Amino acid sequence: MGGRHLEWRDGSLGDFVRVYFSPVPVLGHERIKFEKTFNALSLNRIAGLEIQWTDNLADHLRLVNDDQAVRVFHHATFLRNQDQKIFPLEFVSETLQTLALLFPKYNKEMRKWYRALATKHGLDPAVLSSGHLTADDRQIENFKYLHDRLVVLKQVYDESRPRTISQWWYDRRNGVQWYTFWVAILVLLLTVFFGLAQSIEGALQLYSSFHTAQT
Repeated sequence: MGGRHLEWRDGSLGDFVRVYFSPVPVLGHERIKFEKTFNALSLNRIAGLEIQWTDNLADHLRLVNDDQAVRVFHHATFLRNQDQKIFPLEFVSETLQTLALLFPKYNKEMRKWYRALATKHGLDPAVLSSGHLTADDRQIENFKYLHDRLVVLKQVYDESRPRTISQWWYDRRNGVQWYTFWVAILVLLLTVFFGLAQSIEGALQLYSSFHTAQT
């Protein structure tokens, strides 16, 4: 999993970083809305995206593997302790906001999921303390530096469709589709069950008749 490499040739490091992380969005964001259910756990469970943890800030929120995985920079502690003026303060703040968006602090299921991953992969636990975003904070217009990556990520999420039983269970964005699918599954299971029961009953009756005829 190769990361993105940036080549710094001249000028100060601070100027180079400011140019690379330029707050000039290119993509439009019509119909882009971050619901409260949009987070890293739903990206994984519903959209089937693999979360790849990265130490490379330049890779944060970058989709890879033909849009089957998204890279997340998890070093929240590093971002909070930026005092060397290398990164624009607005960029640092916005990156922390994206962590707050993907890892909402009041989502108990999310916290349990991330803590298990943090223990397994040595991730920064401070991610879960990146802040709390209100409905106004979650508006796409508030994101400048990472605007385009968020737009693409949300589009991939919105366009995803369930491919596994697990995804069908967790994906309740379309309530009618969800209920229709599981009613169909229930009907199928009941049909198989009663069909099997009738077959067993028929076999038992045949055996009983054969046994009676022998005696």
